[in-house]
Amino acid sequence: MDRVALGTSVTAACIRIGNFMNSEVYGKPTNGNWGVIFERDDLIPRHPTQLYEAAAYLLIFVTLLFIYKSNKIKRQNGLMVGALFILMFFARFIIEFVKENQVEFEDSLSLNMGQILSIPLIILGIAIIFFSKKSKNIYS
Repeated sequence: MDRVALGTSVTAACIRIGNFMNSEVYGKPTNGNWGVIFERDDLIPRHPTQLYEAAAYLLIFVTLLFIYKSNKIKRQNGLMVGALFILMFFARFIIEFVKENQVEFEDSLSLNMGQILSIPLIILGIAIIFFSKKSKNIYS
C-alpha cells in the first residue's frame, strides 16, 4: 500500500484538473487576479480550488517520492499511506475554506462536509503511522 500511495496523489491531481475543465467544485468569489470565470454557472470570478488541490496533491507526490527515495528517513510499513492521508486531507481541509458549499445544508454548518469528513481521515493517517512503528520494516 505504501507504493500505491505514490500514485494516488497524482491520480487525485488529475481528477481535480478534470473538475476544473468541467467547471465543477469551484471556489467562492474572489477579487484577486487569479479568479476564474466559470461561464457554465455565472460570470463571477471564483477561486480555482480545483487547481489549488491539484497543485497540493502534486506537492504531496513530490514529498512522498522524497520519503520513498531518501536513505536518511527510517521507513516502516504504513509510513507512506499514513503520510498520504495526513497531507492530502489536511490540504483538502484548508482549501475547503475557499470552496463553495456543494449542498444547501452546509450553509448552516461551521465546517463544511468536506472538512468534517477530512478530520477522521487525518486521524486515521496519524494512527496508521503510530501503529505501523510496531510492525517489521519491509524496506530493510
